Amino acid sequence: MPLRSPNLGERPDLGSIGSVTSTAHPGSHPSAGPRPLPDAIAAIDIGTNSIHMLIARVASNGRFEVITKQKEMVRLGSGRGEMKLLEPAAIDRGVAALARCRSLADSFEAPVYAVATSAVREALNAEEFLERALQEAGVEVQVISGFEEARLILLGVLQALPVFDKHLALIDVGGGSTEILFGYKGSVSYGRSVKLGSLRMTNRFFPGGAVHGKAVEECRDYVRGRLAPLAHEVAQLSQEVAIASSGTAEAIATMIFARRSEHAPQQLNASKVTIEEISEIVDLLASVESPEERRKLDGIDAARADILIGGAIVLEQACMAIGATEIVISEFALREGVLLDALHRIGGGTLHHLSDLRRTSVFHLMELCDDDPEHSLQVARLSLQLHDALAVDLGLGDEERELLEAAALLSNV
Repeated sequence: MPLRSPNLGERPDLGSIGSVTSTAHPGSHPSAGPRPLPDAIAAIDIGTNSIHMLIARVASNGRFEVITKQKEMVRLGSGRGEMKLLEPAAIDRGVAALARCRSLADSFEAPVYAVATSAVREALNAEEFLERALQEAGVEVQVISGFEEARLILLGVLQALPVFDKHLALIDVGGGSTEILFGYKGSVSYGRSVKLGSLRMTNRFFPGGAVHGKAVEECRDYVRGRLAPLAHEVAQLSQEVAIASSGTAEAIATMIFARRSEHAPQQLNASKVTIEEISEIVDLLASVESPEERRKLDGIDAARADILIGGAIVLEQACMAIGATEIVISEFALREGVLLDALHRIGGGTLHHLSDLRRTSVFHLMELCDDDPEHSLQVARLSLQLHDALAVDLGLGDEERELLEAAALLSNV
């Protein structure tokens, strides 16, 4: 059973809310007050499979207009094993890509905000990569938790689709992990980061991208099993719309449009595909043994031909786990969320109430000092149930509720 916050529905491995660090303002802090907005800003997403950078022009109202994008398939998570070590060649590729990103950002005089996810988060030698990124590429990288990753993805998605007032489910299939969350009006009601991704599944079931024997069904069974607890947990959660973000989802949607004999729209954003169509893509990819032959399939992203089957299986099974029959594609995801989060911090604003920041600090302390956090979470759940039942009679408000929650979460500390 996962550790879950009474309010956020997530295990307490939370990253600091707003843990985005600018290389242009070392030592800056969200409470430092408003600063003049730069003319442009760069956000970098360092994933397991690729490094993405978005450079945007900043408007006076805090909105942004994309100037340029850069993407490099660096495969930080390549190699054998469960991604416990970043291989030397992968580190070299990643640092070189970041140096190119830094150079492009400098040409626009854009401060850089960079975050790293699954591959760096899990690597035992992550410090080597982070140090080289800073010293050789001039990019200070913040490693974010699975929950912070999901929060920033949601922030990006809410700028792409008119779903703020809908109960939504969101799936983001990355190279090393998949983030699944449920939310409403900008708040995360349930979030989970699962170690399932396109590159991770390829390394495990389809070495070199080749499909042999029963590998597809073995992969499906494995992913289904890993998602089974999540499927049980979200069964009763409200869901008006299911959304998929990430390059994997976009690549699959493009192939689906090709099978429909339709030209993929110039923008995939807000397009819809069904779970049946996703399963058909899995079967199509599985019918072609080698990546070389797979690159000939209509609509396929050639750069993903060797790893797409792993990602397609994860997306298929994730849709089934949350009970989605149709998904809406979002072209905005993590890097847009990083950019928006940074904009608010530069301007001295915040996308979160102070209570959110305090709650995250409480979770950090519990994670560090509590040897039985699941018990503390249960105490907090029961305490809040009692508070909500008695609040009117006792004249209790939000401040008392927040203090009670913090006391319960730290009851074992």
